Amino acid sequence: MIQEVIQILTLWGVTWAGQDGFAHLLDKTTLYHEVEESIIALHFLVEWLQQRNEQTAITLVDACCGKGILSMLATYLFRDKTETQISNIIMLDKQEDINWNHIKAANEHAKEERRPTITSWGGCNLHEIDTIVDKLETDTTEPLAIIGIHLCKQLSPACVGVVNALGKKKCPYVCLAPCCLPRMVRNLSKAPNSGMIPNRGRSNQMKKDTSSFTIPVRVYESLEERQARKEANKRREMAKKRTFRDVPCYLCSEMHSIHKCNLLPANENERLDIFQKAQLQMPCWKCGEIGHMKKDCPSTQSSSKPGLILPPTIELDIASIIDEGEASESKGPFEKYSQLLATSIQRSENIKVVDVGLVNSSAQHNNRANGHNWNKDRKSLFIVAS
Repeated sequence: MIQEVIQILTLWGVTWAGQDGFAHLLDKTTLYHEVEESIIALHFLVEWLQQRNEQTAITLVDACCGKGILSMLATYLFRDKTETQISNIIMLDKQEDINWNHIKAANEHAKEERRPTITSWGGCNLHEIDTIVDKLETDTTEPLAIIGIHLCKQLSPACVGVVNALGKKKCPYVCLAPCCLPRMVRNLSKAPNSGMIPNRGRSNQMKKDTSSFTIPVRVYESLEERQARKEANKRREMAKKRTFRDVPCYLCSEMHSIHKCNLLPANENERLDIFQKAQLQMPCWKCGEIGHMKKDCPSTQSSSKPGLILPPTIELDIASIIDEGEASESKGPFEKYSQLLATSIQRSENIKVVDVGLVNSSAQHNNRANGHNWNKDRKSLFIVAS
């Protein structure tokens, strides 16, 4: 694969060097490192594709893609394999103003060269899991393989949440390279600034309060369960609408009070009749349904409005990273974190944390002024689940 990538990079240079709009790709300061990491992720993907029994193609999702180096390499690596391996590539990123001229250029001849087409989804926040899952389920028909390289802080648990929420049938493969430890891990390690409470047994000592140092990770719920949760929360929001200003006008559908609508008739009786009909279009202040008022509400709920239903999650105990990391000389906090995160992926088997041996030579990654780098292993650890 390294030799194939060298040929691809040479092709990019021959095709685009010196052209306006491509310096942001070819002169990218981190291009070498991103290509290096992409080769590892694509190696694991090819390995899995070769072991699959199915002959149908899948869609590759490049999560938090940035410039899309992984996607660019993939579209050339999977030439002539759109029917059996990768049919399409989706890049998603929170930013919408990324220069993706090179993606457009790669797509120009993708079909005639029998390469996967790359679709760019800007404005996709990975933390908005329901939105991402709905879009992936709606806009794709093939199974998904999700790859996320260097997902910072809480983005790695969010990516696992997307994978879990999609389910292993829709998303049978994920490769994830976390970027750094969540901030709460660093906070937990500091004393006495945060995470500390008095130790009642020893009045002059402190102990770490680990009860709040957990990270929720979304788990699978069926489409019916997800829709029921959304509908319930929608009713809750409707129940919180207390005035005519919060709903469209009964007469003209504009956002203003029915009492101020220019279409109101002059006749007083007709106006009162319209006000009563408009009132029935208001959501009930107790249950959120339309068609009755709170005093006539048939709901048996004890609360004044529908309760908020949260999606199902599991909690990752981040405190164990520090406790075990401090006690173990063989595994540092970042490796412990990667292994803990791997346990939250909903697969019964075929989950591994692989140390691929990549090293970043910069002093920022390997040595700090205080002699300790919490994230020193981040370039070498990949989580692979299938």
